[in-house]
Amino acid sequence: MFGALTFVGSLILASVGFLFGRLYAESALILSEKRRNYLEFLSVLPPLLDTYNNSTDEEFLTSLRPAMEYFPRLMFYADQSVILAWGVLQQRYIEANATLTPNSPALAPEYKALATAQNNLVLEMRRDAFRWSIFNYSGKSRVPEKLEFNKP
Repeated sequence: MFGALTFVGSLILASVGFLFGRLYAESALILSEKRRNYLEFLSVLPPLLDTYNNSTDEEFLTSLRPAMEYFPRLMFYADQSVILAWGVLQQRYIEANATLTPNSPALAPEYKALATAQNNLVLEMRRDAFRWSIFNYSGKSRVPEKLEFNKP
């Protein structure tokens, strides 16, 4: 009797252990894909200093196009806060390109806002990619809960 109970108990524990192992392995795989996609996305963003080049809107949007084309993959993996941070960064890119020229001061307010928006995007990506890690940032998000577009 005790032997049969031990056998059934060990089967149940083995099944539960197998399910937890599969769940952990799948989560690790998804988080690894997230990290890879986030790094690739950040690598296609135009440099922040390009906003000082006095380029036309069409030229600037051409430099931003690779990031916009990458956006569907980002939407598949990213948390809502990452998507909102990307929206804010896009707004700041457009505002900085519209106002900054080669004669603008090095740390113009538009450039500072753009740099802050990029830092917020990276922070939200880290928060999302390291969600189950002990290295996760657990502070308050710096991204607004919804995007508000500036009206011309």
